Parts: sequence; C-alpha cells; structure tokens
Amino acid sequence: MPSTNYAYVNGRFVPESEATVSIFDRGFLYGDGVFETMRVYRGRIFRLHQHLERLGNGLKVLGIRPQMMEEELRATLLLLIERNNLREGMARIYVTRGPAGSGVAGRSTSEPTLVALAKELPARGMDLRAIISSLRLDAASGLAGIKSANRVLYELAQHEARNAGFTDAVLLNGGGQVVEFTASNVFVVKNGDLFTPPLSDGPLPGITRDVVLMIAGKLGITAYEMSFQTAMFSEADEVFATNSLMEVEPVHEIDGARFGEHHVTMRLQNAFRELVVEESEQG
Repeated sequence: MPSTNYAYVNGRFVPESEATVSIFDRGFLYGDGVFETMRVYRGRIFRLHQHLERLGNGLKVLGIRPQMMEEELRATLLLLIERNNLREGMARIYVTRGPAGSGVAGRSTSEPTLVALAKELPARGMDLRAIISSLRLDAASGLAGIKSANRVLYELAQHEARNAGFTDAVLLNGGGQVVEFTASNVFVVKNGDLFTPPLSDGPLPGITRDVVLMIAGKLGITAYEMSFQTAMFSEADEVFATNSLMEVEPVHEIDGARFGEHHVTMRLQNAFRELVVEESEQG
C-alpha cells in the first residue's frame, strides 16, 4: 500500500512518493552532508534540542551553512509530525551541501538541501549478536563524532556481520580500542559498574548514551568513560547498545562471549522509559 505520509523537502511539504532531490546533489553523489535520527513519543521528539545541536555541530565541521535556525527546524519537524498524524515513531532530518557542478571538486552554487521524514517504526524483534569487525575507525578523523551521511564503512561492517550470521558488528579504532556498534553506542556491565568508550576513542556522542550516563548516576551505578579492548567482553556480565530508536537494548553475544542475564541493563531500560514518559508529559 503506498505511503500517505508527507516529507519536507527544501521548504515544501510533499507526499513521500513525490519527494525528490537533484541527481547533482553532493549528498547523493559523495555523502557530503549530515543527518539525525530521532524518536517520536506522543507526537513529540525526545531530546530534540540535543539532536539539533549535534546536527549543527556536524554542519560546522563540514562548513555547510544551515538553511534554518534551531527554532525554525523545531517548528518544521513538529508540523511534519502533526501532518502525518504521528504519535509514536521516528523522525529523520538530512542536510547536504546541495547541488553542485560536475566533478568531485565541483562547488555548490545553490542553497543546502534539507529533507525531513516522520513515520511509524517498523515492527521488529531485536536479537543483538555481534562480531568484531575487521574494519577500523580513525579516531583522529575530522568525521569522528559527527553523524555524517557518508556511512560506507559502517555499511561494510554490517555486511560483514550478516555474512557471518550475526546482526551487528563492533568497530575498533586503529589502536585496537572498542569504539561502537555500526549504528549504536556500546556499554559493558562488569561487577555492577558501567563502562563505555570515551569520545576521544571515536564513538558518536550519542544522545541516548548521554541520557544513560545521567540515569546511571541517579540510580547509584558507577559509570566510567574509559578505553577498553575486546578482552573486556569476555570479562563482562552484561553488554547493551543504545541509540534513539532502540533505546537501551541487551546484547546477547559478542565474538563468542555470551550474556544471559541483563539485570543492570533492565534497570537502565526501565528508568529510561520512565524518563521518556515524564518528559513527554511535560512537553
């Protein structure tokens, strides 16, 4: 059945089936842009300010001038959610450098491209089991820490995992430190304490990651942002992943290490969902 949703494309709300961008857009040609994926609860976007702040930081790194200020983006996204009658689901915003002349060195001669979507989440069961990817992230890269539209390395890691019969992959940096999953941050629970890689090792500064660290403090769970290598997984009691769509999700296996009970993970998951309800009621 065709979608009845609307998309926002460069100043216009259009049916998704009619939403298009130029074949000369540098986001399409070269991944020259950034994006944000956000969770919608009760018709409102969770932690929208933080998402738009991260989007803005990514645009600064790429030297792309934003079309809209934060308040305009906020209003546009909420209007799109309302137009699509969305109560629970996801919203996504893409900003690219826009169309340019031919060739890699072509300079954009127009405004940046801005596209936003808002839709229900597809039903899916999660069974997170991961390999250690053979690919390596560069923690010193200028793209480390921003949500770049250029995700080829992460896609290759996903293909590597699926080809091995797993659902995800753990990515390491050049120094062998654990960085993140292909689309989520990684947390380890050991002896009741929480561990996650520091931003200096290259992970995306996840919005849900920040919320979990805050919640851990409120629950009296000691949390460490510290470097660790893959041996940590064999010593771990629990492992979980975080991002805006999956929230706090248990991981059942990494590189042969299996995790059965997820007591701390469930405490954090429940507290996260309580916070979502609290903030959605306030908004």
